[in-house]
Amino acid sequence: MAITMTAKHQITIPKRIADALGLRKGVLFDITVSRDKIELTPLETIERVFTEEEYKKMDLLSREEKGKEMRPTKKFINNLKKGRV
Repeated sequence: MAITMTAKHQITIPKRIADALGLRKGVLFDITVSRDKIELTPLETIERVFTEEEYKKMDLLSREEKGKEMRPTKKFINNLKKGRV
């Protein structure tokens, strides 16, 4: 699944991913950058326990999207190295 960053450096989490993870407006994320990846982890004050059905939905979504990743451009990598991302 590909998403586009806006001119204000914002991205939108697709609805079906937000729904699968139970994300709502205002949720906070921890962000980790390593080499060519950005990882967003929702921060919650209460531990979330997923149902078997929720795990199945996330697994299906993961399998549907596997292989659709887009490679970062040289410009993106150079900006990352310079700390501009």
